Amino acid sequence: MSYVRQTRLGIGSRIFIYVIIALVIALSAATGVLLLSGNKSKDTKNDIKASIDIDKKNVVRGCRNIQAGEIADISKFEVVAMPIELVPPGAVESMQLLKNKRVSNVISEKEILLQSDLVENGDWYEEGDRLMEHTFQVEAIPLTVVVGSIVDIKLFRPGSPDNVVVAKTVVIGKMDKTLSFYLNEIEQEYIKEANVEGQLFLVQYLDKSQPEGVVTYLPTYNQRSKTSGLQGDSSFEKPNLSGGN
Repeated sequence: MSYVRQTRLGIGSRIFIYVIIALVIALSAATGVLLLSGNKSKDTKNDIKASIDIDKKNVVRGCRNIQAGEIADISKFEVVAMPIELVPPGAVESMQLLKNKRVSNVISEKEILLQSDLVENGDWYEEGDRLMEHTFQVEAIPLTVVVGSIVDIKLFRPGSPDNVVVAKTVVIGKMDKTLSFYLNEIEQEYIKEANVEGQLFLVQYLDKSQPEGVVTYLPTYNQRSKTSGLQGDSSFEKPNLSGGN
């Protein structure tokens, strides 16, 4: 009987050892699965992050309201990342593009800056230009004209063609019916003369790349000089707002 009990005990011990070994193997396998799952999860997160980074693009936007004509100083802008599908065509993607530039349109806070909103410093005004204001009739200002709009100033006289007094100039300021512009000496003189001959009105350009209109206005005193054989010089140069040479 003693022999039998010992044999049974030996069998029980072996079974216990086998169970322990099986548990160790099971735990090892489970740990491996968890580690593998964790690595896959980490890889998946990295892939998602990489995908998000790939699907975004850096753009420059205003960090405050900026008026047309202001120098495009980097302190007025910030770089943000946004989904590619929301980035407008022609968006400025680097602060480097702001060097030696001015803003040609009003830029609101958090508005994306476009390349078409920038002009060279020298394209905004010339050395001889001065700030001049003029009050128009309400009906002479298109509703879409705002600060930064590019316009021709034309003269209406009953029974006469509408002459271009000032071609392709930028609206620098607007307060009700009073608009301000950078004009050179000849343009200032033409505005004053034309104002007493008829009604001045504005015609807006759809895009700054459109070619500049031709100045066809000639003041009355120049017309008399021309009739008497003295050719009046009505030509003058304006800043190149189209960005071309």
